[in-house]
Amino acid sequence: MKQKIFRFIFVLSLITFNGQNFFSQTFYRIKTDVTIKKKNFDGTFSLTKGTVYYDRHQNMLIYDLWFPEKEKLIMDKAMTYHIRGGKLIQTFQNPTPPEVSIFSLILKNSIQYYGLENSDYQLKDIEEDNGLIISTWMPPEHLKSAVGKLMIANQNGKIKGIIFYSTDGEKIISKQFFENYIKVNGLDIPTKMVQFFYDKTGKESLQTTEFKNIVIDEKANDHLYRFPLEKYINN
Repeated sequence: MKQKIFRFIFVLSLITFNGQNFFSQTFYRIKTDVTIKKKNFDGTFSLTKGTVYYDRHQNMLIYDLWFPEKEKLIMDKAMTYHIRGGKLIQTFQNPTPPEVSIFSLILKNSIQYYGLENSDYQLKDIEEDNGLIISTWMPPEHLKSAVGKLMIANQNGKIKGIIFYSTDGEKIISKQFFENYIKVNGLDIPTKMVQFFYDKTGKESLQTTEFKNIVIDEKANDHLYRFPLEKYINN
């Protein structure tokens, strides 16, 4: 009976959530200053600062970095392009397309369940623990050899944390926590994310990302939102 009650609450929240999502379709741009602090597996530290631009219509994610040096990272659906000194210096495959980034989820008001309610993932279990709603999501059959289950913690309609498991469901490979929410244009936005990564030996790395000066649907800076990537690729 308890499980049925929680499933009913969950379905009801999705109906309410999807109603909100309908009204948020006009949001298409986000700009934010970003600071990324990272402790690597080898114990070294790094600090990166810059500004992020994302336009849903262009489907490109632009990191305009100014520390430790001036450079840009341009991410499209398949690749990441590293530009420095006005030249393309490196390209590599992009494991996370812009349309599933945290910025896309914020604009679509789909961050509450990490966008999983609109994906092929299936809700397998849901329970309450000290005020947190814990939901377990399983990947579709065609992805089970590549990714494992996810567990999401929600509180007061906001995502608080997510745990990523190995394909066999035995090991935690990453944990991410969302903190310091603010409201911008009616959207709930976490301004701090803390993520732990684990390698095969259990060694841990830590990344803290903080957002400031968040702007929704900025009209200026078209040259960054519509970054002329072709000019660099063709040179």
